[in-house]
Amino acid sequence: MKFHLPYRFLLKELYPVRPVIRKMLGGYALLVDKKVFLLLREAPTNPEFNGVFIAVLPEFYDEMKIEIHNSRMEFDLDGSKNSWIFISEDLPDFKEKVIKACTLIKNNDKRIGKI
Repeated sequence: MKFHLPYRFLLKELYPVRPVIRKMLGGYALLVDKKVFLLLREAPTNPEFNGVFIAVLPEFYDEMKIEIHNSRMEFDLDGSKNSWIFISEDLPDFKEKVIKACTLIKNNDKRIGKI
């Protein structure tokens, strides 16, 4: 299946991790071993929600907001409070923040990823 995956640079940053890509919630979820790590969204409708969502375990949410990004927008995409960090594509340091998240994923950081 072909995808028009936004923010393709992050696949290079994730290497050698090879995520499975699935359509989810109006974007594309990146999964490894049935765990969702990232959700990528780039759509013409509601562009204020375009960017990368990072799935974090709720108990590490505040810590990860400090380490990766403290967004003013909070999302509970799967019904669990404090579990998604949103990095807007409009941020001047968008790419750097996404690369930071990819590095944590590559290093098997247990704070990121949800089944």
